[in-house]
Amino acid sequence: MKAGLFLSGITALTLLAACSSSVELRYYQLPQTAMVTAPPAASAPVLYVEPVMVASFLNTNALILQTSAVELHKTTQHQWAEALDQQLQRALVNGLQQALPAYRVTSQQPGSDAMRLLVQVEQFHGQQQGIALVSGRFHLLKGDKVQSQSFQLQLPQPQEGYPALVDTLGQGWQQAITQFAAAVSSMAPATNS
Repeated sequence: MKAGLFLSGITALTLLAACSSSVELRYYQLPQTAMVTAPPAASAPVLYVEPVMVASFLNTNALILQTSAVELHKTTQHQWAEALDQQLQRALVNGLQQALPAYRVTSQQPGSDAMRLLVQVEQFHGQQQGIALVSGRFHLLKGDKVQSQSFQLQLPQPQEGYPALVDTLGQGWQQAITQFAAAVSSMAPATNS
């Protein structure tokens, strides 16, 4: 009888200890860019931003950390607060509208005369050595003209930790958006003539 009470006491203590040491989830979102206050003219050329496509291993709530040349680790305690592709899409539209004030940048399907931007993200994660990787390809389409280009950024984290990683990934995405805007500007003169 005493042994049974002793075992049930140990079991209760073990369960209590397990409950008190539960894993605390931390949620992250990319840094928000300021919204453009002055809308472009109704006659402004339209830039349609297609939904951002992310590599399947990034299509998860978990932040990804690369631990070796061939090993990727999905974090269990550090999660995206919102789907990554949606965060990237929102930041992309806002960032392009800031960088290209003469355009109406939209994620709503416009008419056939709009320039279209398609972005595929292949890397958007950290390396154990403190590097944030942001890479992929983008395609600009206007009529029968197509411009495809890759982007690849490696940014050192200023400090350790997941908050610093998310901030650095956000900076990398903003740098990529600057590249996309430059490509739109370079294609525009040829399409407006």
